[in-house]
Amino acid sequence: MITSMYRGEELQEEDKANEKCHSNRLTTDSRRKRINRLKTAIIITIIIMMVLPTILCIFLGFRVFELQKDVKDLLDLHGQLEQSIKPAKSKEHYAYAAENTNSEDEDQEEVDTHISDPHNSVDDRDSSEDDIDNKDNVNLDDIDIQNSNTGDISDLSLVTSPDYIVSTNEQDILIVKDGIYNGKKVYLTFDDGPSIYTNDILDIMAEYNVKATFFVIGDTSKSAKKIYERIVNEGHAIGLHSYSHDYRGIYNSLEDFDKDFTKLWDLLYDTIGFRPMIFRFPGGSANRVHKHGMEEFIKYLKDKSVVYFDWNVLNEDATGIDYSVEELIDNIISDVKRKNRSIVLMHDASNKKTTVDSLSELIETLLEGGATLLPLDEDVMPIQQIEASSIE
Repeated sequence: MITSMYRGEELQEEDKANEKCHSNRLTTDSRRKRINRLKTAIIITIIIMMVLPTILCIFLGFRVFELQKDVKDLLDLHGQLEQSIKPAKSKEHYAYAAENTNSEDEDQEEVDTHISDPHNSVDDRDSSEDDIDNKDNVNLDDIDIQNSNTGDISDLSLVTSPDYIVSTNEQDILIVKDGIYNGKKVYLTFDDGPSIYTNDILDIMAEYNVKATFFVIGDTSKSAKKIYERIVNEGHAIGLHSYSHDYRGIYNSLEDFDKDFTKLWDLLYDTIGFRPMIFRFPGGSANRVHKHGMEEFIKYLKDKSVVYFDWNVLNEDATGIDYSVEELIDNIISDVKRKNRSIVLMHDASNKKTTVDSLSELIETLLEGGATLLPLDEDVMPIQQIEASSIE
């Protein structure tokens, strides 16, 4: 019996030992689980701390790139406005050089038939040239304000860019019945590219199998060079519009003009394999940025056998007015229907999306009306605000 009692006590002690061991095991397992959870939390925290900055850096990189483009656009716009030209205060000062229609008998006959006002003559061009010689006090910070119909300085709501010159010379105006454009030649031209929209413009041209003219500025980026090549490869005309488009720099002196011109000429030669022979002056050939006029720059181009083109129709996308698609089209059509030959000025820039949006309807309207859309080249008779033939 005594032995049984001892045996019972041993079993009790053994049970207590087993319970204590089990309890210790549970405590150890619980502690291990807590440690594992803590490790997992630490690892996840470290991963988040590594990934989050990377994501933020990528996002900020995109934002910085977009802001850089916006800043460039604003600087370009500011530079263009800063170089705005204050026009002389008579309507002759806004006149285009008349189209030289002596070699186009049909044009001349229509002009003689439909224009009866004897007060409109090529003397407008001579007056314009005389005014250009007397502009020493031109304030480049002024923004010219003019009436788009008469050339009178009266409508203070129309703020224009240096490229905006109102034509009051009617020598090339033709009356067209029923708005039909049959027999009319229209040259669509785009200044200031390449831009983010140049490929869109080229896509639209390809859709309608229409050729245009691109007066480009300098850009050495790979994307810009691809655009230069695409313009040429798809049969469009490519012309020079200065490398920098900086009015003060370009027109500061003949030496500066030569450096800027040659820089773009060489860039295009290296990219597309030839030197374009057509040019458009930033601000047009009658701009008054240089106090001594444009004669020496015109002579420079003549010596190189480069033909410069101005315009006689524009969509007014550089006037500072937020025109709708329909208004941009109407600005062009209202002039094209009165002319036998139209060189249309538009702009290829990152802030000209409405111009791009207007192209399909514009092209359809012209083609359906029977107009012929063509690219410019050095053999096309130019429209010039100051005629090259007047400069010796």
